[in-house]
Amino acid sequence: MELGINFTIVGAVMLFVILITIQITLNRIYVILKDIRSLLNIKKTKDRL
Repeated sequence: MELGINFTIVGAVMLFVILITIQITLNRIYVILKDIRSLLNIKKTKDRL
């Protein structure tokens, strides 16, 4: 019994996994930046008062 691994399928799956991981990482960075921006906006409004 010979293991016939289809490398195109393996490559496609790995590509999808890498793309999903990049998407999740970028989403986390975006959320963190949004939090920092809101904190900075709160600071600015406090300084104006």
